Amino acid sequence: MTERIPLPLEKLETLAQRNARRAIAALVAVVEDEAATHATRISAATAILQWGYGRPGGKAKPGEGGEQIVRLVWGSEE
Repeated sequence: MTERIPLPLEKLETLAQRNARRAIAALVAVVEDEAATHATRISAATAILQWGYGRPGGKAKPGEGGEQIVRLVWGSEE
């Protein structure tokens, strides 16, 4: 069983910001991978657009007000 350790929002934001370039590069690699399924490529493209421009319908971009719930899981959940 994986031990669950609460991560303060500030620490999570810092971790995400430090790895943002790598995360975007990974998503771009999926979008450009012609061997990936269409659904996988669309999902990666959607993530890139939502982080860059926010969700359709005028909702705030991540980090711009409102409550966000983030769940990180490493390993198996058994």
